[in-house]
Amino acid sequence: MEDKITRWENPPSLPPTHYVDNRIFTDSEIFSEERDGIFAATWKLVCHESELPQPGSYRALTLAGRPLIVVRGHDNEIRTFFNICPHRGAPLVRDERGTFGKRIQCFYHLWTYDLVGNCTGITRPVGYEPVGFSKEGIGLRPVRTEIIGGLVFVSIQNEVEPLEDFLGTMVDHIRLHLPDDQPLEVFHYHRSEIRCNWKLWVDNNSEQYHEFLHVLNRKTGLAQPDYHERRWHLYPNSHNVIDQGAMNYGNVGLEERSEGLMPGMQPDALLVMLLFPDIMINVRATVMRIDTITPVAPDRTIVEWRGLGLKSDSREQREIRTRHHNQVWGPAGRNLPEDISAVEAQQISMSNDAFRYSIYAREEELRPHDDSNLRSFYQEWGRRVGRWPHDAGARRSEKTELGVVGIASE
Repeated sequence: MEDKITRWENPPSLPPTHYVDNRIFTDSEIFSEERDGIFAATWKLVCHESELPQPGSYRALTLAGRPLIVVRGHDNEIRTFFNICPHRGAPLVRDERGTFGKRIQCFYHLWTYDLVGNCTGITRPVGYEPVGFSKEGIGLRPVRTEIIGGLVFVSIQNEVEPLEDFLGTMVDHIRLHLPDDQPLEVFHYHRSEIRCNWKLWVDNNSEQYHEFLHVLNRKTGLAQPDYHERRWHLYPNSHNVIDQGAMNYGNVGLEERSEGLMPGMQPDALLVMLLFPDIMINVRATVMRIDTITPVAPDRTIVEWRGLGLKSDSREQREIRTRHHNQVWGPAGRNLPEDISAVEAQQISMSNDAFRYSIYAREEELRPHDDSNLRSFYQEWGRRVGRWPHDAGARRSEKTELGVVGIASE
């Protein structure tokens, strides 16, 4: 009996790249390190440009604990600022989204700013004359903002590499499916706070092995004879994409998705791409879904889901896309409730220390159920956080680095 108990406490007999220490999903110190080493130190997708439809449109968000506001200026440029009045630190906006007129006004002392970030008015400026302070000497704190394929990315790290360098080859995939000459727009948005660590949701979005969870996927995709002929394509910084694969929607009584295809898509095809650390772009022939994450606590994660179609859609075509979106996703589609149930169940076991290690050991020559993309994610996670994924208590050394078994970069 003692040997059987000890077996559960010891690491599995696998290469250290093929399992992770589950403390990375529950430890509050590690969670803080992730916030600073990943979310505060790289690029974050905050919205699609269609969510800022006119001058003055804004969205407020929190990134790595910092309050931000993304706004479209009267010159049509999209900019990001800290959602903080530089006078006394009050939030400039308290709603998640809205539209400004010609200016931004702080509710506290009524200081005002234009949509470029310049201070345009200080209440009773005469009081500052003795010290030589004026509106020209202050403004909103800007945040780096770049757009690719209509996707608005920000970084609060001034020294971060350019977005295109960070994404590398994934830029080509983004531009194929979100082309500038066929602009997309968000027609559906919902969010939920899920009781799990953020990485468990990334896992769930990343792996194709979990398709066994979904009745719809088992009947439409896994049943296809060429399902396992697709391959993962893994890139630096742990971005990845899998080849398109056809789904047979007739197996579950749904219509085919062969007309009104999204850019770059084949009839009835499914495509999934992941951008480190948290972005999933999921396309099912006629509709696109984009997931983004805001970690709240080691066991709490806000997930935002966006459904996108072509901006040029007719009313009839948009109705079809909406129906296709809701059949699988929606806020009450077939797949999302199953995903949420799975990851929340995982978190319960990890939080009560019922088991110590999770296994990421499948090797199938980069076929759909290969775990290489997940192994790549955790090695990149460890590099940025400064810990070994397989031993959460150990710090990484610059002199000793593990080779990532089963990883292929292009």
